[in-house]
Amino acid sequence: MNQIEMEHVSCGYAEREVLKQVSLGIQAGTVLVLLGPNGSGKTTLLRSLFNLIALKEGKILVEGLAVDQLSRKQVAQRLALSPQMEEPHWPMTIEETVQLGRSSHRGWVQPFQADDADYVDTALRQTGLVELRQRKITEISGGEWRRTLIARALAQQTKVLCLDEPTTGLDLKYQVEILTLIRDLAHERDLTVILTLHDLNLASSFADQIVLLNQGRIEAAGTGQEVLTEDRISAVYQTTVKVLPHPEYQTPFVIPVL
Repeated sequence: MNQIEMEHVSCGYAEREVLKQVSLGIQAGTVLVLLGPNGSGKTTLLRSLFNLIALKEGKILVEGLAVDQLSRKQVAQRLALSPQMEEPHWPMTIEETVQLGRSSHRGWVQPFQADDADYVDTALRQTGLVELRQRKITEISGGEWRRTLIARALAQQTKVLCLDEPTTGLDLKYQVEILTLIRDLAHERDLTVILTLHDLNLASSFADQIVLLNQGRIEAAGTGQEVLTEDRISAVYQTTVKVLPHPEYQTPFVIPVL
């Protein structure tokens, strides 16, 4: 059974329909990357998984349960989200921020238990933040902040991890570090990881599966070789491209034709 099933999902905002008849199954241990031009529905798809948008049609199942029948707490115990736009405004430490990931299990008033501390310690170790745990989040780099958000999500101990543009604003070193971490955690912990990206070549290098969205519909889904073709990318992005084999890994390498 797939970890997540989307069946003929249509949804949007007020009268504007964004996703249109989207059907998708995602297996555990898979890194799935959502690609598509701005406005194609990537973030809306993530929001729909968390029941943050009412469905106009279709249904979404997580571990066989309909998301719209679950409470907020039940959703948070199954799916974790690292949003695109969250900024480190409060002078909390990295450790305090990661501890917030336990709120879906402990609530806001129940005392921290030994197992909660263990989950936080594990998340800090997995993201390489142990030495920085007492650093204020207002004083860390963009890469360290992104790792903190991932650690907070990992501390939730969910089976599904969703990340909206996790490489935004990061230099190449941190982009590779973050995506390598995500891929390793997915494969080692059998996590289902869904992330949105704009960089086609990073998606090609790190994704197990790619879903290409175009105007709210799935244009193509499959491996990088199956999805990232010259004709399809040129049509969806309205930009002429060449697709060549990566010199090291033979994955599709997309080059715009100037």
